[in-house]
Amino acid sequence: MSTMKPGQDRNERTLGQLVASATQDFSTIIRGEIALAKAELSSQVKKAGMGGVLLAAAGVIAFYSVYFIFITIAEGITAAGLPKWLSYLIVTVFFLLVAGVLALVGIRRLKTVQPKPAKAVAEAELTVAALKRATSNPYVPNGSRAVPGAAVGSPAAAAQTPTQAAHASPVSASSAPGIAPGSPEARLADA
Repeated sequence: MSTMKPGQDRNERTLGQLVASATQDFSTIIRGEIALAKAELSSQVKKAGMGGVLLAAAGVIAFYSVYFIFITIAEGITAAGLPKWLSYLIVTVFFLLVAGVLALVGIRRLKTVQPKPAKAVAEAELTVAALKRATSNPYVPNGSRAVPGAAVGSPAAAAQTPTQAAHASPVSASSAPGIAPGSPEARLADA
């Protein structure tokens, strides 16, 4: 859809008409890209769904075939000369032992899992401590000057004249008491 008047040359369009035309063209392109992405995704989702169904069917068949493997092993032991009941008992005990060993290994691995993210908690505690220290120290970030002995935002700090500000020494996180240079607190404070 064009905003040109009949008889108006394409070179004579106003800036507003050019912007409107560009906006409309951009909108059309974006709609086309979205439609293409939807079409591609829908076909990919169908393929993934079919793959999932096939994997589930394979899992069910494999699960039931394990039963037949146990029977085959027991029948093989029976063919070797042992009574049928003893053959099935041997197979059952063997697979229960395998299951027990796997369960023990799994339990040991689960006991080593930390339920809370220790590193994240420690980092959060360091951040809280740094913020507490930063708000209690008379230091102003971004290279500003601080009035010695005045808390940030205090009347003494606000009443400082430009001359006092020029002669005041900057306080950085690395020189603030209790903050180690290069620590997370120092990085936070110097930011």
